[in-house]
This record gives sequence, structure tokens and C-alpha cells, in this order.
Amino acid sequence: MRGTRLPWFPSLRLVSLALAVVLAWGLATTPAPAAAQLPQKLVFASAGFEDSNRFWTVARPDHLQYDPFLETLLEVDPKTGEYTPRLAEKWSASPDYKEWTFHLRKGVQFHFGYGPFTAKDVVHSYSLTQRPEAKMTLGPFWRSVDEVKVINDHQIVFRMKRPATTLDYAVSRAGDLRIVSKAQWDKEGLEGFDKRPAGTGSYQYAGRKQGISITFERADKHWAGEKPAFKELEFRIVREEATRLALLLSGEAHIADMPRELQKDAIAKGMKLYFSSFPVDWITVYLGGQYHMPGDKAFRADVPWTNKKVRQAMNVAINRQELLKTVFAGKGSLTYVTGWSEKSEGFNPEWVKKFPAMYGYNPGKAKQLLKEAGYGPGGKPIKVKILAFTEPGESEGPQVAEALGIYYKEVGIDSEIEVLDWAKVRSMFRGKAMHCCIWPNIISWRPSEEWIRTAYFSKSPNHFYEHEYVDKTYELLSKTVNKAERQRIAQAIGDHLFEEFADIPLFWFRNEVVANPKVVGTWAYPGMAAGRSTHFHLVRPPAK
Repeated sequence: MRGTRLPWFPSLRLVSLALAVVLAWGLATTPAPAAAQLPQKLVFASAGFEDSNRFWTVARPDHLQYDPFLETLLEVDPKTGEYTPRLAEKWSASPDYKEWTFHLRKGVQFHFGYGPFTAKDVVHSYSLTQRPEAKMTLGPFWRSVDEVKVINDHQIVFRMKRPATTLDYAVSRAGDLRIVSKAQWDKEGLEGFDKRPAGTGSYQYAGRKQGISITFERADKHWAGEKPAFKELEFRIVREEATRLALLLSGEAHIADMPRELQKDAIAKGMKLYFSSFPVDWITVYLGGQYHMPGDKAFRADVPWTNKKVRQAMNVAINRQELLKTVFAGKGSLTYVTGWSEKSEGFNPEWVKKFPAMYGYNPGKAKQLLKEAGYGPGGKPIKVKILAFTEPGESEGPQVAEALGIYYKEVGIDSEIEVLDWAKVRSMFRGKAMHCCIWPNIISWRPSEEWIRTAYFSKSPNHFYEHEYVDKTYELLSKTVNKAERQRIAQAIGDHLFEEFADIPLFWFRNEVVANPKVVGTWAYPGMAAGRSTHFHLVRPPAK
């Protein structure tokens, strides 16, 4: 291994964390009381989410809070990742992918006596995505719906303004269209929905303490006969990671989001690691100010990383193997182009071959690239602000931010770290106010077309990297339905991002949580469902 190793020990954050862990350890020197008897209530200590009953106002990771009780038209199989029937029994797309027909399940009842699930509930749920306050992840996708036509009580057709090859994803448990009751809305309006939303899941809503927790009760007559093993379920919001560890070790919580650096401490005390069926999360460092569309007034040439050589320097300054080992306990694999896994449409095997030469760790090359771009010793100073935050399943962001600062110092880039909440970071990149900053972010898998639209298409809200070539090529991809042609077009966009060093791709890995094995015996979840740690009805206690 070349270069300077990461000096983790000087970090004030880690020193504080270590002290907190010692405290947590002290609190948990006796066996967890929960281990002696199976609890009625399963408690999941989450890193936190933007808590609201209004599914149309929050991002996909925050859909964790809806997964137990608000169902979707299609399921994501926990072991295969395939889309399977849920509230829709079968579905089909027209040859041009402009019409999708869904045959809805009969005999499904909403909680709290709001009657049967029918096509009007799908229309109503879709209508919520069109409200002015809607800011959901797939909001722009839902605005491409021309009409949701009711054929009869149990058959509907989504008519799209243009081909929509990914609609099955959007209406699945991985997407963000949650089905809620029109009957409840008609009777109680938004106020009633906010107070006690009715769903159709195997858990029903029991209550919410804003900023603290959301609780559920088992629904005894689920249409599929699902019967969760635990009578109650609670998602408790616990922002501090050491506190989550303490709750887990003391038996107050049974499952917890835990950064990988703390997992070993929990495991040493008898806890067990559970992980998603697929490596569906990736972490990338996004570079603010990449607004390269002609005439964009937000573009500023004085942002150093608008220069391609600087972007490459910021890539090769990072020792990815060391970062993977120290922050992610070696659990992951390289991301070659952000958002593309080997199974993604448009994946190019050439990226794997070229990656070491173009992106491999080389601080000497980083210094030379900065010099050629006019920065560093003898040139202009270069400084970057690194933004850090945590979300459910995204515990490592602050650690990655610290590591970046160390690597960049080695090549002459000054940095400072600022810890913000996720909502603030999102408002900054959506408002094109990121010229100062870069930010590591963990995002979960989605189809290539959807990822390109979300991250790189200039008319979408996120503005991660914008370029005229990407826009034109995305427009072509979005109108193309031939499979081979789509593969070629999607790969062309990936090639562009790879060659331009559009951002700093790091790793793919599985979603992981730590749980008390005396309470949680088995649990299969795919990881790609919105909310990441999902399918709580499949949490089973250990066999006696």
C-alpha cells in the first residue's frame, strides 16, 4: 500500500464516539433482559428519517416508515429481487410502453373499516403525487403520467406521455407510490389521514411521536394471511449511533442501524449481523457546481472541479482499497460508474479494465493533474467544503468525509467538514447552491434510466452533473423501447460519465443492521425496497 495510512486516532469525532461506546458498554455489562423472554414489541432503532404520514413529501429512504402498513401494487421478492404480485395480481405493458394495465386483487380490506381496495384508491393515491407540496423521489416520473383510467373496480390503466419502461419499478415496493384509502380521505380529509392513515399491510398504524418514534400493531386479517411474529412494531428515531448501540445492548431495542465501525463491538457482546439479499447500496462523492449546460447562469468557472483534470485529481487522490477496509470493514466492491451495477442496463465491462489506470490511487498523479490545471504549489490555492450527514442505512457518511479530508491534504487540497441534516444538504443541491462543496451520499439501486433522470438530466431537481450530451442522449433513451438499442444508448451515457470523471464513485455494498439473535432468528429482505431495511413481517424469532 502506497502513501500515508489514514490516521483515524486524531479524530475528535471518533474520540467522542469511543467515549460514548465505553458508556454504552458499561450500560450493557449484564445480559439483555429482552433475551430472557420474547418481547411482544419489536423495536428497531433507526438513524432517523424525515417523519411524516404524507408519503408524497419524503424521499425513498424515508419510506421505511411506510413499509409495514402502506402497500404497493407490486412486491419485491426478498430473495430474488423480482417484481411479483402484491395489490395487483397481474400486469402488462403495451408494445410502446405507453400503457400499463393492472388487474387489482379482490378481497383486500383497508384498516379501521374503510372498506375494500379498488381502482379508485389507486387513482386517489396517484393524485396525491400531483399535489403542490409533493417532493417525492419519483415526483418527475409521476408527472409524466397522462391519465390513470379506471376500466372497472379491479382494472386500471396508466397512460403515459411517453414510453415508460420502468413503471413496474415505480409501482413496486422499491418505488414510492403507496396505496391509501380514498374512502378515508373523503370522510376525514388530510387531517384525518395525518392522524391515523389507513393502509392494507400486515401491520396497521398505531401512532407517531414526532421526531421520536412511529408504532404499528399487527393486523390480524391480512388479505394474504401474513401474520408477523411480533404483535407490535416500533421504529425509534435515535440519531446518535452510540445511543443506538446502548439501546441494543441493554435490550431496549432489538434491531439497530449501526455504522460498520461499531458492528464489531455489538457482535462481541453477542449481537448478530443481518444483511440484505443483494448489494444494492452505493456510495459516491458528488461534486457541487457541475452545471455544464450551455448558458446555465449557475455555472461558475472559478469552481476548481469544473475542470476535468481537477475532477480526475480528486479521484486518484483517494486510496479506495484502504477506505473500504477502514470505514466499511472490507465489505464492498468497487463502483466504476455511479449507479451502474454489473446487472444494470448499459453496463460496460471496459470500465472495469480501464478503472485502475484512470481512477486508481496515485497521489503523485493527483498533484501533477492539479498543477496542469493551475492549482496547488505555484498555482491557485484549492479549498473544498465536505458536507456530511446520516440517514437510515447511511451511517458512514461522516467517516468518509473525514477520510477525504486526509487524502486531499496529502495532495495539496485544503478542506473543512461541515455536518448538516439531510434536508439541508438536499435543499442545497436542488437549489444549485453547491459550488463550495462536495458530499458523500449512499443511494440505493434503481433502473439505469431512472438513475440518469434523477441524477444527471438537467430538468430533474437534483443537478448532480449536467451536460448537453447527457441531456440529448437521455431524451433518446427515454423514447426508445428496443432492448438492444437501449443498451447501447444507456452505455453511451455511462461512458461519458466515466470519461469525464463526473463524480467520485466508491463502493457497492449490502444494507446491514445488527440485531439481538435471541429475538431475531431469521429475516430476509432484498435491500432494494424503498426504506432499505424492509419486510418486517418476515422477521422471525429463533427456533425453540
